[in-house]
Amino acid sequence: MKLRTDYFETKEREETRYIAVRDTLTKPSVAEGMTVFDIDADHCRRGRLGIGYHALVLCDGTWVMGRGWDTIGAHSRNLDTISVAIGVVGGVDEEGKRMNTRTPEQMETIVNLIERMQIMYPDAEVHDNPN
Repeated sequence: MKLRTDYFETKEREETRYIAVRDTLTKPSVAEGMTVFDIDADHCRRGRLGIGYHALVLCDGTWVMGRGWDTIGAHSRNLDTISVAIGVVGGVDEEGKRMNTRTPEQMETIVNLIERMQIMYPDAEVHDNPN
């Protein structure tokens, strides 16, 4: 299967100032089975071209590509054009209240992805606001 961003040309970023780590705000009852295609469809329903993250970290710590590394994302108001984004499945409790739900496996993957991105974008500052 392909993501929506595979079918449409996305614009390249002119600069990368931030590595943004963002939770998907997915309830625990849904998060475990969440896939990159679910996030792609959700972002499309919200009026985006498709998945807005460049990488998506699933609950078990595996990660999958979203948008191309050097393209403009759709993940953080005011940061989309100047950041590369890691989406992390989770981030709310069953009532929808924001909270840190990141698993140890997700945390390890986030650290590894940040290290990788810092090689690609050495001047980028990490912007993470876990709940």
